[in-house]
Amino acid sequence: MISPPAPDNTFVQALRRPDGLLLRSEAAALGLEQELRTAFDQKRIIRLRHGVYMNAREWADLDLDARYLCRIRAFAAVSAAPPVFSHYSAAAIWGLPRPSTWPADVHVQTPAAPGGRSRHGIVRHPSATPGTIVTHEGLQVTPVAHTAVAMARILSFPDAVAMMDKSIHVPRRGPALTTRDDLECALDALRGPRRLVGRTKAQRAAEFACTQSDSGGESVSRAHIFLLGFMAPELQVRFDDAHGLIGFVDFFWRRINRAGEFDGLGKYLKEEFTQGLSIAEIVMNEKRREDRIRACGPTFSRWDWPLARDLTAFGAFLHAEGVPRAR
Repeated sequence: MISPPAPDNTFVQALRRPDGLLLRSEAAALGLEQELRTAFDQKRIIRLRHGVYMNAREWADLDLDARYLCRIRAFAAVSAAPPVFSHYSAAAIWGLPRPSTWPADVHVQTPAAPGGRSRHGIVRHPSATPGTIVTHEGLQVTPVAHTAVAMARILSFPDAVAMMDKSIHVPRRGPALTTRDDLECALDALRGPRRLVGRTKAQRAAEFACTQSDSGGESVSRAHIFLLGFMAPELQVRFDDAHGLIGFVDFFWRRINRAGEFDGLGKYLKEEFTQGLSIAEIVMNEKRREDRIRACGPTFSRWDWPLARDLTAFGAFLHAEGVPRAR
């Protein structure tokens, strides 16, 4: 979420759109173009692309996902016609898990184009499935299933699985973004020699995808557990004690009575997870939850992004934790 601008930037408040962007065209219409130029020279605002700016303090507070979304919206704000976002940009708009990083370029779909060519920070892709366009949060975008399949064709297996998992994940509240049937339809739409490139990769990721994975980190971890040849864990296993529900663990190897948890920064920083609690309160709640689960018998293993993404280190970690190899 974008925070409100600093109170001393009065002209910024006059120009600021709900998405946090400042347009030079709107500044000129209000007679504030010189103020905009001065603020840029003083580094109080930054330029996202030609004619589009943002408060520098707001930008500094944004994470990588939010920054990429701002670049996407900046392009949409100055486009002559509403662009149709695809690939990386569509994935960011739908909230699919970020790969190792987002690209600097914005990706759009066009009816006919020499796909993949970049100009002025825009990568244009010819439409693989004409007519499949939806609107999400005010932006035209390829549907979730088509986006996940397009990304799975070009990403590594773990990142492709993360995209697929998120697209069909069934949350405890609310519907999934898409369905397995939609993924199959998107895969079936890949016809012709050029479009078959990467289809096998996408098909493999779709077959491995599951509805239970709760985060990109869990998905990447699960894919690496498979690639390393370790026993597949049960996912989102519920634990109760005499006081009732304790919670769900990300992974559970029942044969060795060991629970596994992926610890990403999201649970400590994102409002959807923190629900107004401080980091200290979240850490203490996690400790109490883990202690209660340990009291039920399981041992615990925890890991984070650096370990989950390092295949060799993650394999050594799982071996040291006693996770058995698959037969």
